[in-house]
Amino acid sequence: MSIDRFFRWALFCAGIVTSIFAGYMFYIDNIAAGAAWLAMAVGFLCFATRIRNDSDSDDSESDAQTDKDLHDLAVLIADLAVMSLKNIGRTVPPGTKEIEAIEHKLNNFLDLMPVEKLERQEINEEFDRLKNRTKRKESGRAIFSQLGIRN
Repeated sequence: MSIDRFFRWALFCAGIVTSIFAGYMFYIDNIAAGAAWLAMAVGFLCFATRIRNDSDSDDSESDAQTDKDLHDLAVLIADLAVMSLKNIGRTVPPGTKEIEAIEHKLNNFLDLMPVEKLERQEINEEFDRLKNRTKRKESGRAIFSQLGIRN
C-alpha cells in the first residue's frame, strides 16, 4: 500500500469518525460543538477525495483508451445527427434553422472531443450537402407557391 493511499484511507476514516461525533453532538443539543465536528468531517472527507495518485504508469494507457472511446462516441453522435436530418423516418424535411442549430450544438460537442481535422471536414461537408439540398427544396417550394401549384 502506497503512502498516498494510506493517507487517503486515514483521512476517510477520520471523516467518518468525526461525522459520528457531529451527529452525537447534534443529538444532545450541543449545536456549536456539532457544527465544529461537522466542519472537521467535511474537511477530512474533502481532503480524502482530493489526493491523486500520480505515480501510476497505467494512467497513460487508460487515458489513451479513454481518448479512443471518446473519439468513437463523438463520431457516432455526429453520424446520428447527420442521419437524423436526412429525412430518414421524418415526415417533415428539416429547415435551415434546424440544421444550423444541430450543426452548432454538434460543433460545440466535437470541439471538446479528440476528433481529427479530416473527420471534422467530412462532417462539415455532410452538413453543407444537407443545407444545399434544403435550400434547393425551399426555393422549389417558393417557385411552386408563386405559380399556385401545390406539392
